[in-house]
Amino acid sequence: MTAEQFETVLDEIRRRQGTRHPLVQLATAERTIRGRVGDFVVDRSSRRNPQSPYGIVSIEPPGLVPGPLQLVQVAEILPDGVRELPARQPALAGSGV
Repeated sequence: MTAEQFETVLDEIRRRQGTRHPLVQLATAERTIRGRVGDFVVDRSSRRNPQSPYGIVSIEPPGLVPGPLQLVQVAEILPDGVRELPARQPALAGSGV
């Protein structure tokens, strides 16, 4: 996946979830990672090639307690390897039902 393709998919997911840090699932050839997008870094210089696959995305584990960030190179993400994760629904026991 190129950095531009990733950014396009990520912007769409951000819009649907209404947050800059959406819950996603990333699939690479070696692993599947689930979590919240922390940051996405790509070279924005004037010599930037829109077809470049180079960029880094950080994924934070979901939840209240921060855990270790996982860094993923955009070039490792499969062409259809970015999916939106639905927000967790509150448990019935916690909602007073």
